[in-house]
Amino acid sequence: MYGRLVKIKNKGREFVYLRLLEKIKENGRWKERVVANLGRQDIKGRETLGELLKSLRRFTDEVLVSPEEIESRRAKDYGAVLVGQKLWQEIGLDRRIREICGEPKGISLGEPGVLAMVLNRLTSPKSKLAFYDWMPTVYLPDWQTKKFDLPDEPDVFADRFYQTMDWLIAGKNKEKIEEHVGSWAQTLFPVEVVFYDISNIQFEGWQELKQARHGYIRLGRKNHKQILLGLIMVEGLPVASHIFRGNRAEKTTLLWVKDKIKKQFNVGRIVFVCDRGMISEANLKEIESQQDGYIVAIKRRRCEEGDPLLEKSLDSFTPIRVPEDGEPDLLAWEAPLYEGKRRIVVYNPIKAEEEKNKRQEIIRKLEIDLEDLKAKVQAGKPKKVQAITTAAERILSRWHAKRYFRYTSNAEGHFEFTPNEESRALEEKLGGKFIVKTTETNLSTKEAVFKYKDLMEIEHGFRDLKDFIRVAPVFHRRYRRVKAHVFICVLALLLERYLEEKLKKAGLELSAKKAIEKLKTIKVVENRVGNLDLKYVTPPNIELAKILAACDIFKLPKILSDSRLSQKRNGGSKPAK
Repeated sequence: MYGRLVKIKNKGREFVYLRLLEKIKENGRWKERVVANLGRQDIKGRETLGELLKSLRRFTDEVLVSPEEIESRRAKDYGAVLVGQKLWQEIGLDRRIREICGEPKGISLGEPGVLAMVLNRLTSPKSKLAFYDWMPTVYLPDWQTKKFDLPDEPDVFADRFYQTMDWLIAGKNKEKIEEHVGSWAQTLFPVEVVFYDISNIQFEGWQELKQARHGYIRLGRKNHKQILLGLIMVEGLPVASHIFRGNRAEKTTLLWVKDKIKKQFNVGRIVFVCDRGMISEANLKEIESQQDGYIVAIKRRRCEEGDPLLEKSLDSFTPIRVPEDGEPDLLAWEAPLYEGKRRIVVYNPIKAEEEKNKRQEIIRKLEIDLEDLKAKVQAGKPKKVQAITTAAERILSRWHAKRYFRYTSNAEGHFEFTPNEESRALEEKLGGKFIVKTTETNLSTKEAVFKYKDLMEIEHGFRDLKDFIRVAPVFHRRYRRVKAHVFICVLALLLERYLEEKLKKAGLELSAKKAIEKLKTIKVVENRVGNLDLKYVTPPNIELAKILAACDIFKLPKILSDSRLSQKRNGGSKPAK
């Protein structure tokens, strides 16, 4: 049956009626038959029809509502967590974590709980919103089950996730999951060049953790315990992490990690790329003795091997280009082999100019402070040589500035300072330069340099990781919880870096962080429509559609499949599909 408007003229006036028609077959031919006249539509017929439809709702399974009966209840973030879950599944972490960790016990939430913690770190690493408050603001189907009916008490909520962390990290689970990540990474890139760096993570709140020790803090805060975190990356993807005692020397971790990687990922010869902090002659000799290789930087100052190389005139340098990232040219000169090793001096003219400007600014500030000290000495405060020397040393201790000035104070009330021209000339010569040393003879000069420059990726990774972790400071009491917390943050970093790869491959000039922020605008809006709870997905704009397509998500549903009846009504109803 169907409706049709019919216009009828009578005495020069036109009237509009609504008729309900149906098609019937008579004598082999189809014809229309009027089932009912539903009244004039040019007066109050539309209102009458609306009341009729409302009264007929109980006889149908269709949802018939007026605008006033639609109630929007809440909107939840969907786009960012959906992409995070898609990457998680592509890496195979959902399946492998369930296989490795087994059936969750007690109040552990299992793999969906691990994913929840990872996505929290991925999408809201800097948010002051606590995890307890964050969970109700995001939507994933796996979290809509009865198991995820989270308690009102924050402590009970926390216990569930602590149990989930314990489940994740039990036994050798972490190492087995990392083996899977390494195997997956090998399907994308050959694991031949491994980047390794180490950083300290501030530790507060508990005294019992034996790995937390007082050590060298780069953050400038003293009297705080720390742990050392070693991070291993392949082509920008973090594949493993290791926790060391906070007071352990960084150099002593390298060989242990090297053996661990070869065993854990079942690889043969590898080339380590690491910074100056990892270098000792013993380390380099041990790496070579096992037929492995390295690409490292050597010191620019007070280095018997490096000093003569830095004297080389820039006329001998040839340009090498940074591929496709818009940076200016670099210049490089490769020295003759030294004990079978290659040494490459690299010059960055932009970096040299930046260092020069910074150096001049430091010298300007120091001159002001030293002139001020000289005036005070002439005024008699301070007067004693020891006090004058202490004041001068305090000024020059900033910014490693002793190299820029000389001073004398050989009698009471006497203070003079002069530029250290020799040292300043050396700094000018060093500006913008670094020296790369490598065992690898099969790499071109350019390839060797850029492998070392890629080490910056792991340094960026540490900065990102500390954002994820907010591990700085770490408050967990037990070692396994610290280990699990850091591991969860490394997994979040893995998803972010994999998203970077996806965006880059799709030709999108967008960082993963910006993409995640944009994806948060895709929401699930929960509406009460008549007797149904319907979950609508807000449609993506063109830019968001490109981000989703880069992650192999080509179409979002308009209504989610877990929309459901809010209550039973006479006559029955069914949810929209």
